[in-house]
Amino acid sequence: MSDQKSGGIHRSQTSSSAFLLSRSDISEPVAEYGTQSDAAAAWTIETLTRVFPDAIGPGRILEAGLEQVAGADRFAVMAFRIDDFYQAAEPENLIQEVAGIVDEICQDRDGIWGIVDTDVLACFLPETDGAACLETSDAVREKLAESRNETVTIGIAGYPVLDYDRQSILKNAQKAVVHAEFFGPDSRVVFDSVSLNISGDNYYQAGDIDGAVAEFKKALELDAENINVLNSLGVCYGVREQYDQALECFLEAARLDPEEVMPVYNAGYTCMCKGDYERALEYFHKAEALDKNVFEVAFQAGRVYLETGQPVNAKKYLEKAVELNPESAAANRYLGDCYMEVDRDADAATAYKNVLKIRPEDAEALSALGYLYEMQSRNADIALMFCQNAVEMAPDNALFRHRLGRLYYNRNRYDEALAEFEAARDMGHEASVEYISMIRGRENKAGEG
Repeated sequence: MSDQKSGGIHRSQTSSSAFLLSRSDISEPVAEYGTQSDAAAAWTIETLTRVFPDAIGPGRILEAGLEQVAGADRFAVMAFRIDDFYQAAEPENLIQEVAGIVDEICQDRDGIWGIVDTDVLACFLPETDGAACLETSDAVREKLAESRNETVTIGIAGYPVLDYDRQSILKNAQKAVVHAEFFGPDSRVVFDSVSLNISGDNYYQAGDIDGAVAEFKKALELDAENINVLNSLGVCYGVREQYDQALECFLEAARLDPEEVMPVYNAGYTCMCKGDYERALEYFHKAEALDKNVFEVAFQAGRVYLETGQPVNAKKYLEKAVELNPESAAANRYLGDCYMEVDRDADAATAYKNVLKIRPEDAEALSALGYLYEMQSRNADIALMFCQNAVEMAPDNALFRHRLGRLYYNRNRYDEALAEFEAARDMGHEASVEYISMIRGRENKAGEG
């Protein structure tokens, strides 16, 4: 009688995390500055108003700044974040000194400044632009260096840019600060497509896909050939299951930089999500040619081969995936499935044991290892426990039910076996039908006797 070994466990599962995104390692969106920041900056307000009685607080700086530049056709905002502020030996003196430098700028340029957050100040300067503010930022850093070892990171945003309204300029300057932080302390950046890419990654990491898409689209308006932005936008479309749009982004990124593996792999994964396995393998092979040591490429190629009934081809890629990332439970599990398909049961058992070392609650590995122990007539009690636990974790998995039914059947526990086989049959597991007939046949013979 035929028993399905590993098919149908998790063959159709895909995950948005399998896309490769050029990430900025930011976990939260840029803050919306308002009443919460008023409380957080209370110390800063108190400290600065001793020297600057008219210092503007976080809740009012945007409104006051826009009033100051209301008559200007162009203007800019400079945001100053004090580096390592909370480790400063004399924070009061430090922030007062930075504020003094910013105040001088505003007096010279008819600007206005205020507090954005505890360690962030910002100034609004009329009739200027990003290039001029870069020169000003260098002067600020030089001035501070004359008396202090501490530094500031500076983000600059100008108006007009694209179709942003005036209200957006402070947020854009803050995004430029986050961008500048990638270069380390004492850096300065003018808001650009990279600032938006980082902000978009930020929203993506927080689960706000719509916010991320909006940022990436704006970034492409500034730089239509930014491959990281194209790739990131493609990932967002992929997460939304808008696969045609995702593929368009990835292929354009790959066209712009044929040596970059990331969009080629993502194109393959998109085709895999669409069920176009032949084309998926085409892109995975192209990605492999660009870089033989990308875990995702090896793993997903192995998955496609296994899911299309080519376990011999799958084995090479899944073994490579485990070599590249031995702590991947998914790669070890698929490798175990692959070994089962090519009748290397001992190797399969080792792979599943590795899965359980990494993830003890992995239902697929528990069920498969229990099945293997039963086939090898070893560890009978453990085999039963593993298969029972797997069904408890995933009661809707037909294969797990079928395997548990086999273990009960082999122990002459026919009532329990029948319940599992019937559940598996109702879920579409055809091999269970034969066992049900056998158990029913036994019952009929017993009744006749």
